Amino acid sequence: MKCFRIAPAKSTIPGYRESRRHVLLATPTLIAGFLASPSRLFAALDGAQSNELLDEFISSSNQMAAALKADDSPDGQDAYVRYLTESVAHIDEVSRDNLSKTSWKGFDPGVFLGESGRNQAFFVVHFDLEPGAFLPPHCHPKTSVCTLGIEGSSVLRHFEAENSAPDYKVDRDTEFLVRETRRVQLEAGRISTLTEYRDNIHLFEAGRKGSRGIDVTTDYGGDGSFSFLQFDHENPVDEEKKRYSAKWIGTDI
Repeated sequence: MKCFRIAPAKSTIPGYRESRRHVLLATPTLIAGFLASPSRLFAALDGAQSNELLDEFISSSNQMAAALKADDSPDGQDAYVRYLTESVAHIDEVSRDNLSKTSWKGFDPGVFLGESGRNQAFFVVHFDLEPGAFLPPHCHPKTSVCTLGIEGSSVLRHFEAENSAPDYKVDRDTEFLVRETRRVQLEAGRISTLTEYRDNIHLFEAGRKGSRGIDVTTDYGGDGSFSFLQFDHENPVDEEKKRYSAKWIGTDI
């Protein structure tokens, strides 16, 4: 089996990148061997689900990521996630071993999560969304996230609060405006990022084949809390400016 590496394609869109992956070419003899012995095929597929590339990324990026993370200004966080984007783009598989056995928050279709590793700067969350799964809009206070698609596809939409938003920890009544800032078709090799200062609210809508990927998540001194938002994400109150009326609803949904 031959493996050809296609050079990654860079994007000029802030927070977004598309990376090309390996192309595998199987010879007729190899295909015939697989057909004659299905167990070999299953073994090959199992072997492909390896954390080797992810583990290498976590280890090799430790010192540089920790150094870049020290600058938590808007420009500093953007430089940091750009570094992560370049460093993580080659990962094309992650083991399912650490995925939860039950759907997070009881979502149906299911949303399955698991931690796949960490270093001094960040931790990696592996997510697996069943076909048609919807992960509601939620915020990431004092956090940056670099999301890489591994398999399948989903629509990933980012939002920002307009002006000042009420306190997400306590206010469940005050409505405020959020603006859609970016919409990405997350597929294998595509990356989207958010920081504490931009695109910090996002939602996922999985496609017909589901969606799997990783979030490289970095905490900048937060307490780990967050909130979901309630708003009609299909009907903006200002279509031209992509504004929606929203309110915080906490995490008990």
